[in-house]
Amino acid sequence: MNVETIVVGGLDTNCYLLSEGETAVLVDPGDGADKILEKLQRRDLAAILLTHGHYDHIGAVNRIKNVTGAKVYMHRSDFNMVGSRNSLCFLTNSPAPEAFEVDGFVEDGDVLRFGTLEFKVMHTPGHSAGGVVYAVDNSLFDGDLIFKCSIGRYDFGSIMEEMVSIRRVLESFPDETVIYPGHGPKTTVGYEKKYNPYVQNAK
Repeated sequence: MNVETIVVGGLDTNCYLLSEGETAVLVDPGDGADKILEKLQRRDLAAILLTHGHYDHIGAVNRIKNVTGAKVYMHRSDFNMVGSRNSLCFLTNSPAPEAFEVDGFVEDGDVLRFGTLEFKVMHTPGHSAGGVVYAVDNSLFDGDLIFKCSIGRYDFGSIMEEMVSIRRVLESFPDETVIYPGHGPKTTVGYEKKYNPYVQNAK
């Protein structure tokens, strides 16, 4: 599986373009629709996977869906953010993201298959009620749950839920599993177990 990081928007959100053979999947196209569409080139986009509903992760979904016809998946608990201004929008003085149709609401334990790519869904509330992690091959796409040596802000959700979700993720995957976060550089499960101060303090 090839993973290409496309940094978009004013909050430097990581949008990920995953491809294997003729299959392509996007994770969190938060902005920069033209930039993302150019990266797609002639590849057929099978799906757009959303880790959560904050505007900086969904802002380009409507345009890309309209151009490509890709199906959109997210957790139902964050659907109320689609097309509306949430607390993060007000905090950053940003407009509401364009509304779009969701083709499938994912739940904990779901498995999504696109070509040869198989994504396992883990519901990870805390940063937002509908946060999810997508696990594929030896990789996790975790949105704003775990960053390198940090975690996502929890004042939009629940710190207790977030820490439960973080511990569950770190305990469920081998140390060599690569974490692709919503912002900043990639990391691994083992690195975060050893060096993330939030994880250490929660033990």
